[in-house]
Amino acid sequence: MKVALCLASVLLITTARGQVTNDLLQNNSYWGDGKAEFNIYDAQIVREGQPRQCEVIHILVREPFDPKQFVKPEGTPRPDAIAVLKLNQILHVPTGLYVCQQMHSNFWRVDSGQLCKFSLTSNDSCGNTYKEGRRAADVMSYEYRTYWDGMGAGNQPVAMPAGNVWFYDELPWRVRTFDFRKPSGETEVQLAQTAINSKKDSFEFKPAKISFISTERKIDVTVQHAGGTDHFALDSNFPYLLREWNAADGNHLKMKRNLKVDYWNYGKNGDRERALNNPMLRMPD
Repeated sequence: MKVALCLASVLLITTARGQVTNDLLQNNSYWGDGKAEFNIYDAQIVREGQPRQCEVIHILVREPFDPKQFVKPEGTPRPDAIAVLKLNQILHVPTGLYVCQQMHSNFWRVDSGQLCKFSLTSNDSCGNTYKEGRRAADVMSYEYRTYWDGMGAGNQPVAMPAGNVWFYDELPWRVRTFDFRKPSGETEVQLAQTAINSKKDSFEFKPAKISFISTERKIDVTVQHAGGTDHFALDSNFPYLLREWNAADGNHLKMKRNLKVDYWNYGKNGDRERALNNPMLRMPD
């Protein structure tokens, strides 16, 4: 009986984990064209207890990565370079007379799907903050430099639990990585809180349940976590674009434009309008 129960538990765990795949991450036809997803959202971001209307940009792109420096190598890719998928979340949030500007970056290994680095820059017109996490085996080395008293600078290890371990700021990508050939599914992960703020973090991983239901028009993903429940609406077809996100903390994102574009070549005056008006750069609605 004990053996049977153990085998049943292993089967349940395996089935649950099997809902998450690296198929989209490793799709060379989609990511190998040298272009990025450039997704623009109308947003409501809560800052200092009040909702603020603004625009948020999510950029997803595959690029080479130097595992020693933890940066993109210049020039010819080096023999030890690995491929990563990078997500930049860019927030420009007006807060009364001043403004809060933040960018959070995640880097996932294409071969394994594991997060190998995150970084954050934050400027809220009062001061600058920088944070970075670098993963090696089961430990994330977390470094911070803030303008807050008692949090000026530091570096500390963050133990990563076994199994599926995610940070909250990975969710815009992670919710797109289920096996959507099935009409529904669920899994459990250990989830840490967001790092998109100006203060030092004390990461604590807590159980979260993630489930999805597919229809002809969209995929609804629900994330139940210690802070409440987040709801995500994805396209029902590949590449399962994130169309809308209602977060437990009151933040809300709704896509208004999406492009597949080499955005680094659109840096001149007027290039934003040129890109947005080019039908060849638009992804299907």
